[in-house]
Amino acid sequence: MRASLITDRIEVAPDVPATALIEVTNTLGVIDGVSVSAASGAGLEWSAAPALLPLFPGSSGRLALTFTAGPHLPAGAHRVTLEVRSSVDSAERVTLTLTLDVLRAPSASMTVDPPARRARHRARYQLVLANLGNTVLDLDLAAADPARILSARVSPPSLTVPPGEEARAELTVEGRRHLLGAERRQRVAVQARAEQVEIDAFASFRQAPLVPTGARTAAVLGVIVAMWAAVFLVALSRANSSDPLTKEVPPSFYASVASRRVNTAAFGALGRGGLLASAASPSTPAGAVPKSGVVIGVGGTVNGTVDAASTGAGVGRITVQAVRDSPNGPVLVSSAATASDGTYSLVGLMPGDYKLEFSAPGYRTVWYPDAPDETSAAPVAVAALADTNGIDATITGLPGSISGTVYTGETPSPPVTVTVVAEQGNGQTIATVTTNSSGNYTIPSLPAPGTYDLSFTAPGYQVASDTEEIAGGEAHIANSVTLSAGPGTLGGVVTDGSKPLGGVTITANANGQTITSATPTTGEIGHFSIPNLTTPATYLLTFSDPGYGSVTVAEHLGPGQSLTDLTIPLSGGAGQISGEVTSQSGAPLGGVSVTVDNLAAPVSTETLTAGSVGSFLLSGLATPGDYTLTFSLAGYQPQTLEVTLTSSGSASGVQVQLPPEAAALTGTVTSASGNPLTGVTVTATNGSVTRTTTTTSSPPGGYSLGSLAPESYSVTFSLSGYQSETVLVHLQPGQTANASASLTPNPPA
Repeated sequence: MRASLITDRIEVAPDVPATALIEVTNTLGVIDGVSVSAASGAGLEWSAAPALLPLFPGSSGRLALTFTAGPHLPAGAHRVTLEVRSSVDSAERVTLTLTLDVLRAPSASMTVDPPARRARHRARYQLVLANLGNTVLDLDLAAADPARILSARVSPPSLTVPPGEEARAELTVEGRRHLLGAERRQRVAVQARAEQVEIDAFASFRQAPLVPTGARTAAVLGVIVAMWAAVFLVALSRANSSDPLTKEVPPSFYASVASRRVNTAAFGALGRGGLLASAASPSTPAGAVPKSGVVIGVGGTVNGTVDAASTGAGVGRITVQAVRDSPNGPVLVSSAATASDGTYSLVGLMPGDYKLEFSAPGYRTVWYPDAPDETSAAPVAVAALADTNGIDATITGLPGSISGTVYTGETPSPPVTVTVVAEQGNGQTIATVTTNSSGNYTIPSLPAPGTYDLSFTAPGYQVASDTEEIAGGEAHIANSVTLSAGPGTLGGVVTDGSKPLGGVTITANANGQTITSATPTTGEIGHFSIPNLTTPATYLLTFSDPGYGSVTVAEHLGPGQSLTDLTIPLSGGAGQISGEVTSQSGAPLGGVSVTVDNLAAPVSTETLTAGSVGSFLLSGLATPGDYTLTFSLAGYQPQTLEVTLTSSGSASGVQVQLPPEAAALTGTVTSASGNPLTGVTVTATNGSVTRTTTTTSSPPGGYSLGSLAPESYSVTFSLSGYQSETVLVHLQPGQTANASASLTPNPPA
């Protein structure tokens, strides 16, 4: 097998797939299936298409490798080792090196924690800076108050943040103290700057006066209460000085509205005596209640419901605040949170006009009825001892996202289509995404809050579903989903080369599972079908018949795949060849591939790895006949043997030794100053065999020693006028090792 990269260097931008092509030529005498794997580190995903490239003898094809660099994979050159391998001959594999140039993609975010603080003089905030790109960021930080009322500073003023990591700084905001007045609301602008990166954020500072509004209000109310107490004391003392108080009064005495007024004209006609006589009447008006135990209240209540714009249904945990105007500016009077159905109540409000604010993390703040700020909000009138109902609002959630993982049992994972349907609305599909080679997916920019039904589909797999709820602005992590692959089928016909052959035993092995079947001798003779096979999996199928020998083929079933057009020819004859394969030291070798090459349909087997290790048996060979057997194992030189079967049909006791695959030495010899040296004698010895060569001028100072047995060698470099140098090198089978030297001139005499 020959394999080479169309280009050995490609550019990759983060999260943008890039493709490299491998040209492969099948040099075997049989149909081969070629696959490729990549040794990639964290942050780099890859996939190959096709997963298995079928090639006829002598034909060529291409494998496409698609690489996707993660957002935090450092920019620069990354070497990826690729291995192209044959599915027929395990010794047939080619190692290639591809260089990926990951392009720079600087990106960052900055969060102010908390976004708002309330204090009298000074407030501190945490600045969280996240490096979302693939380069190290040297960020310069600064803060300023656009109104020039506050002073702001950031410590430290600069940060170095590696890719994918976070760093923190402290923002300190100070304002001049003020004794009285309304709470001041100021915004401080924070900036972070680096090469190709500019980030802006804002911190809100609510500066409270030294004397709180509540304390001032309490003092004023205390004065008012004292004045009213004095008035009541004077009135009661005068009333007690004339007539005793009645024990019961009508309910209208306590009413906050429709209070009873005295007709001054009637009062004048009645005179003082008439009034006293009426007060002293022993009769009690209808509906009168005892004076004791009656609570006089004037507070009003505001009721309403907050709905989500995305669903039209009530949304819970929304903060509702009632603000009234005062000479010193807006004053927060009362607040509440919505229940799970979106309803709320603000109780104990003094009569007057209020503006209502609806807010929550992950939602856009709205003022009643649908205003972006307090200035354009509509006032809500509250009356004493009355309910103001129907003060409803609709709040819009910030877009959310759903991320998750789908497991398919294959690596890399095949693409899975994720379809998203919103339960709210008309139930239409609002998004469709595809998982990456690791099975991960993200569905961005979903209207929130909301409930979404997710369905997962992939060819050959059963459909799976999931339901997820997201809140406003939430980056939701969904439950992991495992897809179940549909069953597969292997089928076809077994022939003797021309007509169907019945009575053939069929054994299918995969992942520890063994299934046995046989071709029928009546009806559809020679046809076979093995259904309900677990997929995805690669099955090793062995077809055997005492009079025809056996044939083994490998077939891969993808998820839910059915292969029903297999044609398996078995050669006639009852001859067999058996023997043992060992190393040069006499140790038996298991797993050696034994192939009979000079047949229309090659017959192959492997030496045993357990029991009689190294032994093999080839049966079903036509007799008489001459056969060419090839023995191959990774790390050993393949051997070919001619075997003749006579009419007796048996050749046993075949002994084969596999020598280790030859190794090689290469290197460069230079002077201490770094100049290449030619004519240097290079001697390599393992104690029994000595090999010698000299360095050449092309390449300058280079040498090469091939066909070396895989052992330990002492390599000596010598040149007249220079001190000799010796190094020890251990060669592995098939290895080309590098042994270089730098020679020091002899000291002056």
